[in-house]
Amino acid sequence: MHVAAVLKRKGNRIVSAAPDDTVAAVTRLLTENRIGAILVMDDNGQPVGILSERDIVRAVARDGATALDRPAADLMTRDLITATPTDTVAEMMAVMTERRIRHVPIIESGRVVGVISIGDVVKARIDDAELEVESLRGYVAGMG
Repeated sequence: MHVAAVLKRKGNRIVSAAPDDTVAAVTRLLTENRIGAILVMDDNGQPVGILSERDIVRAVARDGATALDRPAADLMTRDLITATPTDTVAEMMAVMTERRIRHVPIIESGRVVGVISIGDVVKARIDDAELEVESLRGYVAGMG
């Protein structure tokens, strides 16, 4: 299965923030949208970073509540790991596991077309396995 199929199933809605948005504003977006990370985009709609719940928790643990007043750009991860719609779910699982990341922006023709999470990847793998099991059951039942 390819990333394009995952995006088709889950949708390609992109929630983003500006680099100068406060971390408090980002936490509201994360909560309202029930997501674990948000893309930080420049004025041209290009991703410049990603800010996750984990990044925010670490900053609050380190700096206290004042971390919430800082701009997203201060806490975001700038070295983005991205993928394309033609990458496979198996490739994504390997990258996410190896790099210890939970969210990956999907880029096509120089623009963001979606974001997939480790949960999306695991769900796709489970769906594939269930389809294979059903196919094998049908095959075995047809042999009898």
